[in-house]
Amino acid sequence: MIIIFFSAFILVFFRAFQQRNVQHELYIPAVFTSFAIATGDVVVIIGAVKYGYDAIPYIGCGGAIGVVSAMYFHKRIFGK
Repeated sequence: MIIIFFSAFILVFFRAFQQRNVQHELYIPAVFTSFAIATGDVVVIIGAVKYGYDAIPYIGCGGAIGVVSAMYFHKRIFGK
């Protein structure tokens, strides 16, 4: 189940990071972030299918930490 937590963290982290890239018109980082999002989507879907409803708390916690982390790191990296 730890894999589903980390995959949700990665997925939501990069989705939030991507939103900031688009908002600030950062084209090159947006290209690379798209591949991370695709990978996260696939891994989360596989985990959700495998674990069913038991995965919800792990996906929720991973996503919550991921979005806050992305907001913090994007600001630290790009300063916007």
